[in-house]
Amino acid sequence: MKPKAFGQRRIWQRRVLALCWIAYALSYLCRTNLSIALPQMTQELGWSASKAGMIGSAFFISYGAGHLLNGLLGDKLPIKRFMTLGLLGTSLCNLLIGIFPYYGVIFAVWLINGLFLSTLWGPIVRAVAVWYAPGERNLPAVIISISSIAGYLLSWAGLGLLLTITGWRGAFFLPGVATLLFTLWFCIRMNDSPQTVGLEDFSGEAAEETPTAAPEEPLTLWQLIRRERLLFFCVAAIAQGVIKDGITLWEPTILTSLHDAPAGLVSAASALVPVFSLLGVLVSGRLMRKYYGREKKPGILLFLGTAALCLLFFIVLGKSVWIDVLFFGTISALLHGINALLLTYIPLRLSVYGRSSGVAGMFNFCAYLGAGLSGILSGFLADISGWGSSILLWLGLCIIGALAVAGGFPKKAR
Repeated sequence: MKPKAFGQRRIWQRRVLALCWIAYALSYLCRTNLSIALPQMTQELGWSASKAGMIGSAFFISYGAGHLLNGLLGDKLPIKRFMTLGLLGTSLCNLLIGIFPYYGVIFAVWLINGLFLSTLWGPIVRAVAVWYAPGERNLPAVIISISSIAGYLLSWAGLGLLLTITGWRGAFFLPGVATLLFTLWFCIRMNDSPQTVGLEDFSGEAAEETPTAAPEEPLTLWQLIRRERLLFFCVAAIAQGVIKDGITLWEPTILTSLHDAPAGLVSAASALVPVFSLLGVLVSGRLMRKYYGREKKPGILLFLGTAALCLLFFIVLGKSVWIDVLFFGTISALLHGINALLLTYIPLRLSVYGRSSGVAGMFNFCAYLGAGLSGILSGFLADISGWGSSILLWLGLCIIGALAVAGGFPKKAR
């Protein structure tokens, strides 16, 4: 490649990556704000806990199911237009909640918000596959995976402070306005087709070290699932979803019940989890660099490492609040590494089939299915025999996840 063309490609790669990073970080600002505002909303609007919980459940149902449909559409529709639709939709949903504070309106709007937000991840993965050659995708994959953690931290830190100044409506107006303004900038600056500026589209290329090769004729998603044994990875995604979101859901309750920890300590401990998660994504990136084109090995290692930690955690659970916090953070870190592997690296490998968005959407759906099961399974076991049984559940799921990853992808090259 000529130096001028190489420099031009680097400029476009950085621009597209930055736009995608900001878009996904803002998407977290437009979804976690409900959790932050909910205490004030329930008090001011007179909702019961069950009514408030139904709004969150409706969102996760539409968000998880939307990944299946929108993942498939993300392989067919132009990336720029599809992401613009999602960004515009979620910004308007947030503004509507601030304007119309009625339960029926908020329930319906937040349900629709889940559908709009589910349009983003698949096309983002596809954008990385389009603009980056297989050997260049490790760093952008790590950077994109960090965007969700940054959005989470920004939401809890920034919106939590804003709430004390403006009330709960500000937690919806600010993300809505910020996302709306960014959407306009996104429309102007985004480019989803390298050919329009005389550059190469890399989405049809496969890594040299991987047995995955471009098919002679296009495959349906089901044919791809059978050919590459992707249902095994779906099982792994469900397993990690149960544990990862189980920690997010139950950590404050476990610390409070086992140690009678004060609310300030519980809040500080919960804030450490995203920091550990960032480290997990970075570890995943280093493993993927070492095992480039062989994604199964780091997945198995991360699952088995998490299983070993769960076993140790079961032994020492409840002995010290800070030891428990350390185990929660470390386990969460490894699980975020697995999450990055399943939702980013493997879909990027399968971009050679033109199905990176659809595969990412399918795995995302499975991960959120696991998240939905986490509250039911862990809570049920805790009621029967204490929180130690939930840790043993996580251990068993890690072993299942390792076996599932080992079963994915055919052993022989096609």
